[in-house]
Amino acid sequence: MLITISHDRHFLNSICTHIADIDYETIITYTGGYDDMVMTKTQVRSQIEAQNAQREKKIAQLNDFIQRFAAGTRSSQVQSRRKEVERLQVTELARSNIARPFLKFEMKRPSGKHILELEGVTKTYDGPEVIQSFTASVTRGEKIALMGRNGVGKTTLLNALLANSPNTPEDELRKTSGYAGPFLSGGKVTWGHEAAVGYFPQDHRSLIEPGVSILDWIFQWDPSVSNEEIRGLLGQMLFARDEANKKTDVLSGGEAARILFCKLMLQKPNVLVLDEPTNHLDLESINALNIALQRYQGTVLLVTHDHDLIDEVATRIWHFDNHKIEDFKGNYEEYQAVVQV
Repeated sequence: MLITISHDRHFLNSICTHIADIDYETIITYTGGYDDMVMTKTQVRSQIEAQNAQREKKIAQLNDFIQRFAAGTRSSQVQSRRKEVERLQVTELARSNIARPFLKFEMKRPSGKHILELEGVTKTYDGPEVIQSFTASVTRGEKIALMGRNGVGKTTLLNALLANSPNTPEDELRKTSGYAGPFLSGGKVTWGHEAAVGYFPQDHRSLIEPGVSILDWIFQWDPSVSNEEIRGLLGQMLFARDEANKKTDVLSGGEAARILFCKLMLQKPNVLVLDEPTNHLDLESINALNIALQRYQGTVLLVTHDHDLIDEVATRIWHFDNHKIEDFKGNYEEYQAVVQV
């Protein structure tokens, strides 16, 4: 017997025979994995809502009859219809306590076709070589998943790319990486025409200035927007109206991640560099990110251990192993098929 709590959809679908869903002020157990639970739950809810709509229509018809003939000679018929109205009372639906954010990444302008060139990129740390001469060409719209065990160099490569990007301040990169040395030991990184990079670091808390309100922190990234526009953006990311004045010092990991997504939605870059963005997200937020990345028209570089995110978003795989990077041009399913052979 296994009882588990997880925000990993693939894990829940692969392992679980039942899902105990805590919602609607109660707990309902469904047979199957997570996707089975969502489908059944949606069907049941839709069925109850449809039944309620039919009952409300019937009750309205009965009440209309009662109002028209209550003072007339058809008192017995009126009375029977009153009893039927009581019998047809609509089933009250408790409000769901599961909140789903709305993420939508847009671009202020598209990039050029050739967005990024890597030539012999190498990185060493005091002797040991972490990345051995990696060469690759990235075109507009590709969504690349960086895969491999922890500590094999995925973040190291992202830092090398970002250090040479047109709009990632070096002090910001130093702050999130905690690294004082050069980000590139050898080789060359060239960003293409009109590249505008949006960055979600693994240590995203270090980017958020303490002691200011959420509203003021987001406002600095685009002073041209109104307070109402920022509040609307915060609403999309599940912040109540009065939470806009909440201080950044007291944000939870999930809240900090969500305001960083607000920043990216405000900046509208044409390249997204995301380093383990799901670490502090619940399942609903991960699903929202998954959908947003699938719909995004720009280029994505994504480090994640979330199987479904890789499977459903990535169009190309960079697999890190033994200081080398395997560049596979295809989705995760195609990559697995080749690896298994």
